[in-house]
Amino acid sequence: MKFFSPLVNIVPLVVLGAAGAMAQSSDVVISAIQTFTSVSSSLATTVNDLSVVNFAIDGFEIVTGLGNITTAVTSFNAEFSSSTPAYPDDVAIEVVDVLTTFVEVHQQLLEIIIGKHSLAAQFFLTAPIAVALEALEAVVDTFAFGVIALIPTEEGPALAQVTALNVTFTQTITTYES
Repeated sequence: MKFFSPLVNIVPLVVLGAAGAMAQSSDVVISAIQTFTSVSSSLATTVNDLSVVNFAIDGFEIVTGLGNITTAVTSFNAEFSSSTPAYPDDVAIEVVDVLTTFVEVHQQLLEIIIGKHSLAAQFFLTAPIAVALEALEAVVDTFAFGVIALIPTEEGPALAQVTALNVTFTQTITTYES
């Protein structure tokens, strides 16, 4: 389990170094989504392994992991430009495919986080987790709409994915704010 913690910290930074000025290229955007998916999956594994025995020591990894994802997505968001031409249909379909996978993995992460609410409450971590969730939701929305602007031919399916993810975010944040 400790192996995944460094990945949650390092992988987003590696993506950002590779992104640079070509962030709008389809390959870089697809790679970024895949990396955000991998990091979310690793965090889900870490969070899933939290129990009453190790939560006092490792519970803050939820906040740290969400914060690292937020930082990576925020940095990537800065690379979007309204002057980037829309991707062709075949690329737009591929972007929606990787976005769909990201949404599925991220929803699983959020559901696991919901499942850890009672543990977080015992260790007074609900407020920091709620703040981290709200920050992540905001940057993911910005990222999603930046991506959607590049794939107008697949806007409907992409918006459906973003809407589904927002529903799960809302449920998770509501759980942690209560």
